Amino acid sequence: MPDNFILYLMLVAALAIGYLLGRRELISRRDVRGGGPGQPPSFHQLVDEHQNLDIDAFVEAMVTHNDGVDMRLALGSLVRRRGEVDKAIRIHQSLLARPVLTPDQRSQTELELARDYMAAGLLGRAENLLLELSRRNGPERPKARRALLSIYQREREWRQAVEVGKKIARQDRSVRTQLAHFQCELAEIAMEQGDLRLARQELARGGDFDSGCARVSLTGARVELLARHYRDARRLLEKAVSQDADCVPLAVPHYREACGGMDDHAGYVAFLERCLRLGPYLPVVEELAAHLEKERDAATASEFVMEQLLRNPTLGGFVALLEHLDRDGLPLAREQLALVHRFSKSLLNRQPVYRCRNCGFPSHSLMWQCPSCHEWGTCKPIVRTEENR
Repeated sequence: MPDNFILYLMLVAALAIGYLLGRRELISRRDVRGGGPGQPPSFHQLVDEHQNLDIDAFVEAMVTHNDGVDMRLALGSLVRRRGEVDKAIRIHQSLLARPVLTPDQRSQTELELARDYMAAGLLGRAENLLLELSRRNGPERPKARRALLSIYQREREWRQAVEVGKKIARQDRSVRTQLAHFQCELAEIAMEQGDLRLARQELARGGDFDSGCARVSLTGARVELLARHYRDARRLLEKAVSQDADCVPLAVPHYREACGGMDDHAGYVAFLERCLRLGPYLPVVEELAAHLEKERDAATASEFVMEQLLRNPTLGGFVALLEHLDRDGLPLAREQLALVHRFSKSLLNRQPVYRCRNCGFPSHSLMWQCPSCHEWGTCKPIVRTEENR
């Protein structure tokens, strides 16, 4: 107890020095967080207020002193957040070596150590700890399963991710969307191996997890295209677009292939016209313009593109218009038009095509799982509409 008290006083004194050097807002923050004037802050409040404090001395002291479990856990979490994972591991390992821990304290420490291992990239060690925690009927089991799910996603172990996710879904149904995407990943693997029957089974499970997941429908359409079941492919693509209109750019080329297999160009045009009513998607505009140019003339196609560009001005639409004008020889000199075309094209190539609706991460290609926030199904095509101008 005396050692604990001395350690605590040393930490408070160090924090007081940080306060005197510039953290004058500490009092107001303490009031907001529930500590009244004249009341000493808790250890957790001090840790949160002073993220950048040099605490190497305290880390060394805690290895040898008989300090409190809560203090060690808070300090270990702090140094891990600072990126000093090796120190966090030392703190938690030394805490586990103590024979006086209660079962709950031991489980909490093992969870923190597993998080240390994850931060260090030691996923095998983390997985072993988390698997043991997930077998225990304790308060840390849900957190351990969540951490396991994160590991399996990082390692692309989709089968294990599904098994853990199903257990989580018993208490949290929001994970079912993730489970549907895991099944799509498994279906993609089956398709690469040429096993369309297995791919359909994986997708059926994905639909059971989340009946509104557009990716399940899109992937199913690709399976049916490989099997040359064009009618089924069209049905699934129409379903995907109804589930999520932002799937239109992905659905268009597959629908064109399906209609080509059925020799149904009129059906393809009708699908494009329906998609155009859902949003100003550039692939739809370009495909309809090509149809108008073929069925009528180039001037009609250019007028159509101009109309769409005026209604929904985008750089991509401008490039499409220039291409039509370039083919028609209107009305700029060809050298000038070629220069503007190249410039516009270079600008377009530098623009992101997709953006995560959750964190804003931009990308040039579709990523079903955002590499920034790790959410599934949040990366959508960037479309400028009247509402967000």
